[in-house]
Formats: sequence, C-alpha cells, structure tokens
Amino acid sequence: MVKKILFNILIFFSLSSVGQKDSLYTAKSIFNGHLLTPIHKDPIFNNYDLLIWPIIVIFISLVIFVSVRVSDSKKIAELVISPFSIQVSKQLFREDYKLNKRIPLFLSINFILLISFLIYETNRYFNNALFTEYGSFAQFLLFILIVFTVYLIKFLVTNFLFLFLSISELGKEYLFNVLVYSHTLSIILFPFIILLHFSHIPAYFILYPALILSIGFYLLRLIRTLIISYSEQNIGIVQIFMYFCTLEILPLLVLIKFLLINF
Repeated sequence: MVKKILFNILIFFSLSSVGQKDSLYTAKSIFNGHLLTPIHKDPIFNNYDLLIWPIIVIFISLVIFVSVRVSDSKKIAELVISPFSIQVSKQLFREDYKLNKRIPLFLSINFILLISFLIYETNRYFNNALFTEYGSFAQFLLFILIVFTVYLIKFLVTNFLFLFLSISELGKEYLFNVLVYSHTLSIILFPFIILLHFSHIPAYFILYPALILSIGFYLLRLIRTLIISYSEQNIGIVQIFMYFCTLEILPLLVLIKFLLINF
C-alpha cells in the first residue's frame, strides 16, 4: 500500500514538471513583441584586441615601486620633495644618489619604461604619427630605444664636457638633478599611466595633464640648473647659455629633425 502511494506521488510530480517545461517552451519570447527596434540585422563581431604587454609593463613598474618603497621609504620621501626644496636636494646629493646605487638604478629603469609608455600613448592618441608600419609592442620598444639612447648620450657628453672644462663638480650636480627630476616624474606619472590604459575616461583628460607635468618638470630642472650654475658655481651667463645649447637644446632639435625626416 505504501509503495503504491509513493508511486502515485512520483507520477504526479513528474507530470507537473513536464507541464512546466511545456509551458516554458510555448511561452512568448522576450525578444519579440516589444517596442525596441533593432539597429543591426546581422550579428556584430567584437574586434577588440586585448593587449597583454601593457599590463606586463605596468606590473613590472608596480613591482619596482613596491620594492623600492619597502627597502627605503625615507629615500622615496626625500626624492619626491627634492625637486621643490633645494635643502632636501642638497641632502640627497650628499648621500651620493647616483646610478651605481640600487634604488637610483631601479628608478631609472622605471622612468624609461613609463616615459616610453607615455610617448606610445601620445603617438596612439594622434593616430600613430610615428612608426605607422610597426605594431604596438614594436613601437613601444622603439620608444624605449630612443629614450635610452638620448639619456645615454646626455650622460656621456655631460661627463666629457664638464671634465674637459675642469668643472666636474657642476657636472655631477647637473646629472644628479637629471636623475632626481626624472625619478620624481616617474612616480607622479604612474597613476596617469594606469588611468590611460584601464579607465574609460576620455584620453585627453589624462594625457594632456601628464604631458604638461612632464614639460613642467623639465622646465623646473632647467631653472634649478640655472640657479646652481650662477649662484653657487659662479659661472657666467654666456657659459651657462652654451651649456644649455649643448646639453639640452641641441639634442632635442637633432631628435626632432631625425624623427621628422625619417618618419
């Protein structure tokens, strides 16, 4: 008797579930009978190409920042303040902040990565005005090569020039300022790079402030060099102008002419 009752209950539930399935199959589709009119009749394929290499570059930069921050947080604080404080800058200079130390070397690598990425994003924003025949990663590598070559020539010419003119102390302080302003700029630019790649904010809201900051730091470095050269090293205005033409203006003009002729 109990088996018969259980058998009848099982048949009842199975029939009810079949009825529910039939009602679902016969129900009216949600894609028909509404007031929304389709724009495209055929399917549209998503042609978005996810680039992996920018994520790797940003991750490497983050790892460098975290490792430097953990190893010596005081140095990072002094580095950020030094472009705006001559006293802190002098203290950092006395601590022998040079490329032969681990933190300046890592931050120099980070600066080359981030400034090259900013140049790449600028080039992409202006419809690949440079290196149009190359892919995105190849463009980024070329920008790394250009930035590295420019700064390598700057350091070599500076060391030779100031050693030849017997003012090596000024040359050391000039190269120190190049390092400090470049490293501080890379720290400030890092959030802009992340927003450029991951956010949905229009690019010009992020790109233009980043470019203005880069130009501003470059001008601040020139002003700092002028102050040091004239007030502390007792160098004349004519000599300072010649240094700027040799170390700053001439390499920039040569680079611009090279890019305009070849690309």
